[in-house]
Amino acid sequence: TGLPKAFTDSANWNNRDSTWTASKTDTLDPRMDWTIGRDSVPYKDWGMHDTLWIRLIANGGRYSAKKNAQEKASGAVSKVGWQPEQENAVHIHIFRYADLLLLDAEAKVETNDLAGALALVNQVRNRAGQKAQGCGDGSTDAKLRARYPLCAGNDSIAVPLNSPSIGWATYKVSPYTLADWPTQARARAAVRIERRLELAMEGQRFFDLRRYGGAYAAQTMATFLLKEKTRRSYKATQLPYLSPLNDLYPIPVAEIDLSIVGGQKRLTQNPGW
Repeated sequence: TGLPKAFTDSANWNNRDSTWTASKTDTLDPRMDWTIGRDSVPYKDWGMHDTLWIRLIANGGRYSAKKNAQEKASGAVSKVGWQPEQENAVHIHIFRYADLLLLDAEAKVETNDLAGALALVNQVRNRAGQKAQGCGDGSTDAKLRARYPLCAGNDSIAVPLNSPSIGWATYKVSPYTLADWPTQARARAAVRIERRLELAMEGQRFFDLRRYGGAYAAQTMATFLLKEKTRRSYKATQLPYLSPLNDLYPIPVAEIDLSIVGGQKRLTQNPGW
């Protein structure tokens, strides 16, 4: 359909196992392959992503962070994490226009201006449908050329969604219609899903869940942990998410005691503790 499966099939969208790899039969939002590195898909202009790039799949999974990785052709310095130099000349997303549009869409949903919210979300989706990951390194990557012959000599990182060189997915992004949003609740769900797609790997999700709060945040975390237990061996003994206990850290008892003025505590312990 070109709409997010998390919206059209919320009960089953997250049922793929951890061995899923690229296939031309997969209909995907192109933002997926701008965000994460997948096996058998070009990784910007660094060549075709391979399982050998992952140190321990059973621990970290099959995917690599991609959105904030530099392009090889840029010559940018990126020696962070375990690198001793701790240098980084790569731009990091702080606040983007798409973030502003989707925050505005959230506000419009809450005031029941569903048509206004729809227009803003579709503005973001229309932009997302302009370009997809291209071959990137067809000149030098022999593995890439062998798997996708049309990539031979093709070093374009960004290409139209219908480019014949794309052999690892079928990209599709469709706009929503008001018929897709018959209620305020469905519109709210669509906007929240769009934020996950558009802003993935940009550090927004935690704060979005904090803003949404309540049952939505608790259910999202509980579902995530239950699913990840089946995918990562080290999470097999993961304790369940409990609300309100896990919603907030406890306030140190010493700080509560220091807040006593005139025999009255000015600080109140967070729920569940």
